[in-house]
Amino acid sequence: MGNKKRAIVLSGGGIKGAYEIGVWRALKELDIHYEIVAGTSTGSINAALMVMGDYEKAESLWKNIVVGNLMTETRTAGRSIKGFFQTVLSPKEFMKSKMIEGSVDNAPFLDFVEKNIEEDVIRSSAIDYGLVMVRAKDRKGYAVSKKEIPDGKMKDYIIASSSVYPIFPMHQIGEEYFIDGMYHDNLPIDLAISMGAEELIVVDLHQKPQHPNYAGCSNVLYLTPSADLGGILAFDRKKINENLELGYRDAMQKFSIGKG
Repeated sequence: MGNKKRAIVLSGGGIKGAYEIGVWRALKELDIHYEIVAGTSTGSINAALMVMGDYEKAESLWKNIVVGNLMTETRTAGRSIKGFFQTVLSPKEFMKSKMIEGSVDNAPFLDFVEKNIEEDVIRSSAIDYGLVMVRAKDRKGYAVSKKEIPDGKMKDYIIASSSVYPIFPMHQIGEEYFIDGMYHDNLPIDLAISMGAEELIVVDLHQKPQHPNYAGCSNVLYLTPSADLGGILAFDRKKINENLELGYRDAMQKFSIGKG
């Protein structure tokens, strides 16, 4: 790969995203630079951290993440039925509220984003940033760069991109509700290209490529895990650390082959 404008593209995949932090470690060690980072869902969070540039913080966040960082107690069907009989809403209004709310309370996740994502740092960075989210009412996808995100709304866009409905609630921005960008494009290669990328390092969290049409392109270094990364909500400390290391090892091997 030459000196053309380079993008890192990060896949969505929940807790599997630890793998992407391992890839970032390899990028740092090999002094591989990039001008764009684009991601969907978990990838949008990791992309934001990459643009912020604090690897140690990102690694610490992932190594210490627990389920309580993202969600609290799951509502059961029984609780929902009880709520239906106790509510003063009409049946139609009640069901609409359940559809918006999702299955878990994501207040810890909102707090996680609020504390760890710094919009001013992302906006001032020379590295461009992009993400994907979906409007709930019509499943319309929005693939946007940071210049297209209104001031003060970047955290909302990241939350929307990561709102894995129906596990997480829909996220409201203005008068609209949004859900996870994976329902439109879980690996936003096209977004990165539209942002000016000429070379791409693509990190796919699926062993079978989500965009196989790009996997063989000469200007794309397409990285897939060499082993299963587990479930998207597998909050297992050992597995998270293994995925961090696997991302690092896979990337080091891939980059060495690419140089050859």
